[in-house]
Amino acid sequence: MIEIKKTYKNYVGGKYVRSESGKTFTLSLKNDSFEVPLTSKKDIRDAVTASKKGFQNWSHISPYTKTQILYRLSEMIEGNKDSYIELLILGGSTRNQAKKDIETAIKNIVWYAGFADKWEQVAGNLNPVNGEYFNISHQNPIGVVFSLNADNNSLASLLNSILQPLTVGCSVISFSEESSIVALKFAEDINNSDFPDGSLNILSGQFENVYEDISKHVEINLVSINKEVPTEILTKIQENASNSVKRIIYMPSMDGISSVLPFLETKTVWHPKGT
Repeated sequence: MIEIKKTYKNYVGGKYVRSESGKTFTLSLKNDSFEVPLTSKKDIRDAVTASKKGFQNWSHISPYTKTQILYRLSEMIEGNKDSYIELLILGGSTRNQAKKDIETAIKNIVWYAGFADKWEQVAGNLNPVNGEYFNISHQNPIGVVFSLNADNNSLASLLNSILQPLTVGCSVISFSEESSIVALKFAEDINNSDFPDGSLNILSGQFENVYEDISKHVEINLVSINKEVPTEILTKIQENASNSVKRIIYMPSMDGISSVLPFLETKTVWHPKGT
């Protein structure tokens, strides 16, 4: 019997797409290997275009609805728990490690789902001023976020690199290298959830091929790097990003309330007090 292997594709704008270049690269998991898309610079530009549209939709959805959509994602993963466990085992995890990883991933989604309609009360504030005015700091999502995922074989790690910006209303382009199989598998649950098209995009590839284009793209508002990269690459990213005043966060916090703060920008409003 001929074995038909699964064809993995990038997930952009609510659709499964091959790389524009038609190229793939090989990932080896235990005794098996997989071909996954090798993302090109053109793919990055397409993902940014989709993410801009996704941001307009996702950021304007009510916080309560965001809570429901994120919680729905946890239900999808719970329903596919066994297939995730087998995939993590194929990547080298023990069954207990894989089970714990999926349980952690689900727990984290539920936590951020509950936080989606509360973060603004926590992050915003009424500032004391001398005068008959209210001075209020209001937080807005920063926009399109590019997130470089860590290389460990973990769904929990992948989710911890995207949940924070999603929770506050940013759209996300998630990019994975060695962990691409888990990420592209996760795209199936995104597709079956209620996220607006383009709000969460999944790409696989080699970061060294695209970091120049990412750091120079003026419509990417923030680059979140969740794995160690060579110093010379990080320096080049920061230099390129300075031309568009792009935020770069390196190895950000992944836990608690403070984890969402880098993905927000503050706007201050003055308003006269009533008499």
